[in-house]
Amino acid sequence: MTATGAILCGGRSTRMGQDKASLRLSGRPMVDWVAGSMREAGVESIFALGGDSSIALPIIPDELEQQGPLHVLVNAVEQLGDILVCPCDVPLVSARLFRSLLAAGAESKEPVALAESDRLQPLIGLYKKSSAGLLRSGFDRGERGPKMVLKEDDFVAVRATSEETQNINTPEQFDALIVALSSSKT
Repeated sequence: MTATGAILCGGRSTRMGQDKASLRLSGRPMVDWVAGSMREAGVESIFALGGDSSIALPIIPDELEQQGPLHVLVNAVEQLGDILVCPCDVPLVSARLFRSLLAAGAESKEPVALAESDRLQPLIGLYKKSSAGLLRSGFDRGERGPKMVLKEDDFVAVRATSEETQNINTPEQFDALIVALSSSKT
């Protein structure tokens, strides 16, 4: 199955205190880590959902800023069709996980395939074009996140490690990741 890459780069980054997409990890912006894993998984076309011009990807702007990720997903699915989505602050996400999500999407009738580590990760997954109506109706009812819209028969879960689904939200988490990456090189 093919899909367009869609990296969530909007949001206020209040806990981090600065834009997370452009934070440099081992010399590369975090958004590039996610895009690199998508490319390694065979995804050829990748967009940033939100973000600013410092991102080296085509940007689909968030037309309703601060309305939550559900609106961003609706907009992306309606514009791009099948999307493989991941936040920019999950730099250790693997190409293996992306390939597994694509394979699960190809094999299942459900409109969504989501990563699941210690818990379901509704922002790391494959959203098929057929999910657009479900997502749109949830947003129109006032929901702002996909977790509140998706029921068990709407998705298939794909196992992931907690490392590859770990969000980096604070300066302390970012510093710990830098230390972990530098110690794994030695």
